[in-house]
Amino acid sequence: MALAAPTGKAANRLEETTGHTAMTVHRLIRPPLDGTPSGDESLLAGADLVVVDEASMLDLQLAARLAAEIRTGCHLLLVGDTDQLPSVGPGRVLRDLLAVPDIPRTRLTQVFRQGNDSTAIVDNAHRILRGLPPQAAPGIFGCRPVETPESIAEQVVELVATRIPQHFATTPESIQVLCPARRHAAGTLDLNARLQARLNPKAPERPECHHEGQVFRLGDRVLQIRNQPHRGTTGVFNGATGVITAVDTDDRQLAVTFNDGEAVDYPFTDLDELLHAYAITVHRSQGSEYPYVVIPMTTSAGRQLL
Repeated sequence: MALAAPTGKAANRLEETTGHTAMTVHRLIRPPLDGTPSGDESLLAGADLVVVDEASMLDLQLAARLAAEIRTGCHLLLVGDTDQLPSVGPGRVLRDLLAVPDIPRTRLTQVFRQGNDSTAIVDNAHRILRGLPPQAAPGIFGCRPVETPESIAEQVVELVATRIPQHFATTPESIQVLCPARRHAAGTLDLNARLQARLNPKAPERPECHHEGQVFRLGDRVLQIRNQPHRGTTGVFNGATGVITAVDTDDRQLAVTFNDGEAVDYPFTDLDELLHAYAITVHRSQGSEYPYVVIPMTTSAGRQLL
């Protein structure tokens, strides 16, 4: 049995949930660099069943490569939700496959991600899918109209830094900001700078380094944006999140402790692999779970709102 997902974050989540090895689809089907078969390839070659989670994110090219590598007689199980985000690349593979009546499928109708006291989240998700406005549920789901993108950004920072932690007796670390887009006001670039300045400001006891206009500081939340199977003991993959736990300005490297507990060293020259993760895009978050979520929505995000 081979388990895979389109992104590193989704693959890690799949591995945590099942207790079995999981990897990105790219890693499962990649050709060996030196012509020598790898363990990943032997896993695919010997599999009787290939399971791909978060299949709505499969684009046409990746799905075609995967199908070409699966041996005759092997079964392919796609797990996903056509109402979630489509792939970044061209094609809506899962939706198109489900439009073929002869392909067997099982539709799951019971939601397990929310508790009995959070049904408003599920109800509002269905309302949004039907084109209806969401309805407020105090303490569970709320919408706050704000006049300008600048005001939205300010409100997000205030919610994360003060209001939600005070109201729910929690910490900002349990809150994730999810943005439709990276750029423009209230996008990830803008909000990461604002949230870093508020939650982890410059201080003598927090060493930092500068890289291509970004400041990486001790205590910052960060996100890996490239697959690096040879970094660390088990590899670090696109979508992995962690916290900067050491900055050595003499040796010009820093350490990131990821959510699995491993501390991984990064030379300052490799910091283009990292982004701040106080705010991340909705695409990067797919497959994850958070106790509290804040989503800024502005018309400047354009078609990402769809």
